[in-house]
Amino acid sequence: MRPGAAPNGAAPHANPAAQQRGVSTRLAQALAGARAWARPATTGARLGAFAIDLVAVVLVGVAVWFGSRSLWLTGIAVLEAAAVLAFVEARTGATLGNLALRIRTVRDDAPYSPGVARGAVRSLVLGAGTLVAVIGGFIVVATSAADPMRMGRSWADRAGRTLVVRVPTRAEREAWAQGAEAWAANALVAPESSPAQASPQQAPVSPQPAPAAVPAAAPAAAPENQLPSGVVSVDAPIAAPPPVQQVVVGEQLLLTLDTGQRVQLPIPLALNLGRKPDPTEASDQLWVVEDPDSSVSKTHLRIECRGESVWLTDLGSTNGSAMLDETGTASPLAPGVRVRLEDGSRVKVGDRSFTVATVVGEMPR
Repeated sequence: MRPGAAPNGAAPHANPAAQQRGVSTRLAQALAGARAWARPATTGARLGAFAIDLVAVVLVGVAVWFGSRSLWLTGIAVLEAAAVLAFVEARTGATLGNLALRIRTVRDDAPYSPGVARGAVRSLVLGAGTLVAVIGGFIVVATSAADPMRMGRSWADRAGRTLVVRVPTRAEREAWAQGAEAWAANALVAPESSPAQASPQQAPVSPQPAPAAVPAAAPAAAPENQLPSGVVSVDAPIAAPPPVQQVVVGEQLLLTLDTGQRVQLPIPLALNLGRKPDPTEASDQLWVVEDPDSSVSKTHLRIECRGESVWLTDLGSTNGSAMLDETGTASPLAPGVRVRLEDGSRVKVGDRSFTVATVVGEMPR
């Protein structure tokens, strides 16, 4: 069943069973959009998980050594333990360290386990680093702090096209569910019919004959039932009530320019901004940036927001775009490359800058 408004002519609550199916479908879609999977794990959590996995492999080797006193068998046992750990991670995204610290390894383009091919490439790079006096493995993992796309990818992740994300807590899942329920309930409200539309049961109005001409000298006689000005008869028709304003409750993206100009739009969204922006796709929203100095290009950059993930792409602007850190230092963005933004990030476009934030509130439909 495709979610949508009630069928033409049907009341929003006329069919409770159909409404319940609509709520379930819309709730599932809202939860799928809200559970943003691209939430990178911290470098500290990744180092801790790697240390736990490394200790587990070493313990297997120590147990085999004390049982056989053979370096050959010990080496084979260590390699087999590492291979089993890598295979499980490729198929499920989980290792002993990942489970302990609530993180998972996934594809960098979808919320799925990496798979054998990506997992093998990732494990080879990480294993090669570990062979360099063991400390090399920690160095490879630590390179996640220097990911130019701010996605927390280490050298191994970039080679294997993977991403390490943190598992949401129960409180976060409950908050997403509450937001999704509010969104689904508001989305089911049917739009009010226009007062200007005539009721299909309304009888046609018969044309009235033109009144006869009255001599100019004769004053017009007042009707017997005429009421004083401002008084309405008790049997007069009651005026239709004003339409109820419908609102949508949920997450919104707030963009605030350094000039004070701001825009607040519901999530999910795709938006192009510039002095006179053109849409990339038919459904894109546009934000006209006020820039008297014309340092902002006509269509400067694109913002895409899905759940908690906000992505930024410079559209080949003349004066470029950059990320600004807390000290005001600019990190230029390469044209055409999608970069993930954190909540509260500052972005420089030409000589202007704006702040990105996600808020929860109501907006009229």
